[in-house]
Amino acid sequence: MKKLIIGLSLLSMAFGAQAQSKNFPKNNLKFYPLSAFAYGGVGVGIGYERLLDNEGKFGLHIPVFVGLDNDYTVNSSNMTRATFMVNPGVKFYPTGQRRVTYGLGASLFGMVGNRNEYIYFPNGTRQETEQNMVRAGMLINNSVQFNIGPKFNLGMDLGLGPSYLNQYNNKTTGMKHSEGIQFMASFGFHLGFRF
Repeated sequence: MKKLIIGLSLLSMAFGAQAQSKNFPKNNLKFYPLSAFAYGGVGVGIGYERLLDNEGKFGLHIPVFVGLDNDYTVNSSNMTRATFMVNPGVKFYPTGQRRVTYGLGASLFGMVGNRNEYIYFPNGTRQETEQNMVRAGMLINNSVQFNIGPKFNLGMDLGLGPSYLNQYNNKTTGMKHSEGIQFMASFGFHLGFRF
């Protein structure tokens, strides 16, 4: 009798978890009031996620961020620079969609923006130059999401990985150069609406 009760309890929990995953709509529109990524600064973003299966275990996620950075000085005055990043990828939710959902995934990213840099000459002088920046690579993402009912959620995403393409076009001198593989990190806090 004890084995029967334990078996029925496990079976009901499995069906309960499956039913809970199906109660959430498949589309999730996310607003990131706080995001930060390396080489781009702190900013905001929007994203769209679509669950691809009925169990809510696989999703396609497409966020877009804009980062603002005012650490640059041009002719001794502060300037704010904008950097744009798009980060499409896939996510795997081992337990499906629950009240608290953990996700693991992989994504590609692309960034464009500007930066300032000094060029040093052999005679000891330096010149401040403005450069266009293009970066691309991949990230391994971890996320946690708190589903507040079937329609609303909030959560955090953290991505780490290599930036393979790191190219700079110097607008002042017209020269282009590339840097080697660099480390990339991104963080985002989101508020989401499912539909």
